[in-house]
Amino acid sequence: MKKINSLFSWMAMAVIVLAFSGCAAAETAENRFEELALRYADRTEAMEGSAEYRAGLECRADRISPYELWRSLFRPGQDPEKGAANALALLSVLVNNGDPARWDTASGFFYPSETPKPLAAADAVYMAAAFLLRMDEKPAGHLASFLMARFNESSRGKHFFLSSGPAEYRLLTEEMTLRGLLPSFGKWPESMEEGRLPFAAPVRGWVTYGRALSEGMVFLDGAGRPQSNGMYAWDRKRGRIYTVAEERDPFFIPWD
Repeated sequence: MKKINSLFSWMAMAVIVLAFSGCAAAETAENRFEELALRYADRTEAMEGSAEYRAGLECRADRISPYELWRSLFRPGQDPEKGAANALALLSVLVNNGDPARWDTASGFFYPSETPKPLAAADAVYMAAAFLLRMDEKPAGHLASFLMARFNESSRGKHFFLSSGPAEYRLLTEEMTLRGLLPSFGKWPESMEEGRLPFAAPVRGWVTYGRALSEGMVFLDGAGRPQSNGMYAWDRKRGRIYTVAEERDPFFIPWD
């Protein structure tokens, strides 16, 4: 009889513990849900304000060609507001709706320099964020975070420019994290550092397919977009872009 009473006592205790555990888990889940709801609400409000802020900022961009807009982003001593305006204007010219998630709608090259527009579009996203984070206005920070989060929404953009990103990626994400400017999922993705900005560069010189492959260069197609194969090779570490040539080509000139 004592054994039966002990068994019932143990079962009753277990039920009470499970009940409290269930309540605690439910409370944790509810708190987490409320936290996410508040984050999304704040994010939605911030995005709405950022869109209006962006429109006003783009109006202050220099009235110059897209190629010159791109070059202006890397001009020493560039004013943050002007740099952000030029970067946003360039993004709007090159990409559908100026949306970083659609960066690969950029196509072709700037001539006569033969600079790939898709890589210049990626530069525009990064430099817009970098300049915006140097500005004092609160909407500027939210816009920087929004641009990088949208870039992360593109699987190919994330693969080529964020998961393996330039040295500047770590600096940007550290600054945004410090300010609480986080993506909806709560944390900026980790990145393997590879090269520095700018991504884009004029096509200069030649390299064989085998050499490009063995050195881990990224191939670009005829529209300047990163692909698994292509007629151009992007050497991210050196910041150079080459035409891919067959070694048997009588006009082949080694890139180095």
